[in-house]
Amino acid sequence: MIFTDKEKIRLFDKIEELYFKRNFGSTSKSDIETLLFSEYIECCISHDQPFDDYSLSKELGITQARVRSLKERKELKYPHNEADLDWWKKPFAEAVKNAKYNEKDHSIKFIIQDINVMNEVRHFIEEVGWYDECSLNKKLLVLPLDCFTEICLEQDSLTDLFADNEKKRIKKLANNYDGVIEFAKDFSADGLKKLLMVASKDVINIVLQTLPFGGIAKTAFDNLANAVMKT
Repeated sequence: MIFTDKEKIRLFDKIEELYFKRNFGSTSKSDIETLLFSEYIECCISHDQPFDDYSLSKELGITQARVRSLKERKELKYPHNEADLDWWKKPFAEAVKNAKYNEKDHSIKFIIQDINVMNEVRHFIEEVGWYDECSLNKKLLVLPLDCFTEICLEQDSLTDLFADNEKKRIKKLANNYDGVIEFAKDFSADGLKKLLMVASKDVINIVLQTLPFGGIAKTAFDNLANAVMKT
């Protein structure tokens, strides 16, 4: 990683705050490491360089476990996007592109590389009273589809999002497939959650293709649809 002159000046300004304003030597080794690691991560992000645990481990010559620990400390002291409390939803939605769908229990599993994203996801799940399955792989997230929907949707009613022709198509499905009836009644988020937990993958595929979401929800559900189709 090559720091630009501007980035070097910014880094020295921060070191100056820690050392040269009547506090020389009062900064701990842990604090200076956290600052340097934070600036390195921010430099990687700004230059579109990889900053996954493995890449940073190889680049810095430390273990992946230590990289994860430094990432947690960095986010606590120097958060990347302090103003946006939902910053983690975008990388969460993008991670779903590599998900595997389990038709037996209607769950998906996928890797989330960034420990801070994983921490935010699991905090959100706990706050709303849901759960994910434990795994020896700390990067692996296993979610039932109703919990996945809870994370991705911000509104309870979806009826205003659907065009009339899309509503008619789903109501027609309700006459032929189990699990669609309740969703077709009111197009609610709860109805969608129940549908995803009982319907066959063929029905789920059809319904997911009609969901008129935008933004992060679109990314998440498009990636889910691809996972279901590959099953």
